[in-house]
Amino acid sequence: MDLFAGLGGFRVALEMYCKKHKIINKCVLVSEIDKEVIKTYKGNFGSKHEMINIKNLDKYCSQCPPHDILFAGFPCQAFSNAGNKKGFLDETRGTLFFDVVQILKNKKPKYILLENVKHLINHDNGKTWKIITNTLVTLGYVIPKQPLLLSPHQFGIPQERWRVYLPGVLKTELKKQTEYLDFNFENFFKNLPTEEQIRKKYLEKKINSTYYLDESRKKDSYLLNVFKAWGEFLQNVKFPRGKTLPVIWLYEFTNPHFSDNDPPWKTEYLKSMNSLYENNKKFIDKWLVKYQPDNWKIREQKFEWQAGKDCKDLRKSIISFRQSGIRCKRFSKFSTLVAMAQTTLIFDWDKGQWRRITPREAARLQSFPDKYKTHKEITGSPNDFYSYKQFGNSINIYVVNKIIAELLERY
Repeated sequence: MDLFAGLGGFRVALEMYCKKHKIINKCVLVSEIDKEVIKTYKGNFGSKHEMINIKNLDKYCSQCPPHDILFAGFPCQAFSNAGNKKGFLDETRGTLFFDVVQILKNKKPKYILLENVKHLINHDNGKTWKIITNTLVTLGYVIPKQPLLLSPHQFGIPQERWRVYLPGVLKTELKKQTEYLDFNFENFFKNLPTEEQIRKKYLEKKINSTYYLDESRKKDSYLLNVFKAWGEFLQNVKFPRGKTLPVIWLYEFTNPHFSDNDPPWKTEYLKSMNSLYENNKKFIDKWLVKYQPDNWKIREQKFEWQAGKDCKDLRKSIISFRQSGIRCKRFSKFSTLVAMAQTTLIFDWDKGQWRRITPREAARLQSFPDKYKTHKEITGSPNDFYSYKQFGNSINIYVVNKIIAELLERY
């Protein structure tokens, strides 16, 4: 049963496992309300799937057929205090997790696997996580004692994407009675691939020209100028001894605004930035005049160099855009793919140009097989907006496949 199904990543992971072990499986119900996501889902799994809105289930969940395993990457919502005196089951009321609870209560699937962002563990000072886990226990499920936090890069996949997973087994169905589920994936952990291996396994060989930054396009021209400026900055500033660059906020760089009310971390940032400026004042003053970064958007005025103290070439980094600014990582792992069209950029050494990663490359970083069709391939859409958004929202199939294997084989 595929709830909040998205692209069907859980289903792909399970089907891979079942194919390997010659197990017959069938998806009996799909819940998804995003119209564009539904197009991609049906284009890959067949158009006969009826998509339900989980909010439309009756209180007995009579629309739900019997099923052995329930998947749900449910949205994170705050829980009210209204049900405090009525127990954990009632405290979930009004949230989408409540609808999952109703299914578990009425249908009692043997296995469950839930997924969410890492922040869920500390959401609402830990209250949300406590309600979720205690609710599952109340419903009769055995779960891990500690949150199961995993990222693809631990398994040798070049993307850092921390997610919390919550597997569970109905206590009455356990092969061997235990108080908690115990998972250890260290035997599956691998070193990250080299840049050459990444380019060979994850990057496409033939790239359409539309993915390259083009001086003739206004937005691209602006970014290319920003990259040129930061590239020159990296080449010429002296890094702090034994350290990499601090995060740069240009609007606080030359004249930091210290305040007694600043948290300690901000004070340290301001000091380290100001020290860098004072030690490179002659070059930086000329650089500021040359590139006029005051006219850039705020995002491009913030620069995070995470490629290490031994690298000073912007082209050897993977660039992503975050609220914190331009984030540059060493070419060993990509930042978390996000649900936005402004995607990751890399430098193509063969063509000597910056380019965006393609939707197929984003799919590979999420461990989708190449036979899985993107939104653009299915709909013939003129752009990749929905493809990027959907893969940015998805789970990593390889990680989920490993969890499923442990869950089914051990419990």
